[in-house]
Amino acid sequence: MTFVAKIKARAYSRATELPERVETAILNLIPEEFRKDVELNITDVEGHSGDDMKIVVAKLGKKTWCEATLDYIFSSFDERDRRRVQNSLLRRLNVNCLFFLRIDKQAAFLGKIALADGPDVISVRIDIKQYPKCRQEDAKIMLEKRLQAVGGVD
Repeated sequence: MTFVAKIKARAYSRATELPERVETAILNLIPEEFRKDVELNITDVEGHSGDDMKIVVAKLGKKTWCEATLDYIFSSFDERDRRRVQNSLLRRLNVNCLFFLRIDKQAAFLGKIALADGPDVISVRIDIKQYPKCRQEDAKIMLEKRLQAVGGVD
């Protein structure tokens, strides 16, 4: 059986941004009932030009929370984004069964979950497991079924 084992969402908070808003944007990717259970870490770093930045990382590790979060993200996408994900599944899913999404950080702060077209993103890494070993094709089928279940693609 193929399942979602972990989800990690990461975004940069630049010197011109409030880290709390970046946290809010990330937490908006997670169903409200699980937000209190998210492991949040903020790390201070220095940008390329010497400016202060923070990396905000949220982690979920319980299977039921992770699967509900993936369904929440997929169901929040509009038809266009679901189609984009469907058409790019194999580019987003590596041979180690890690599935990647780039979510628009500003839209997420406003409560809308959408794929990003620009550089201001929340990087989401979804760790898919299967025993004894995850196969990319099985993970792809699981993702397609979940996309279909939340509204599918016409």
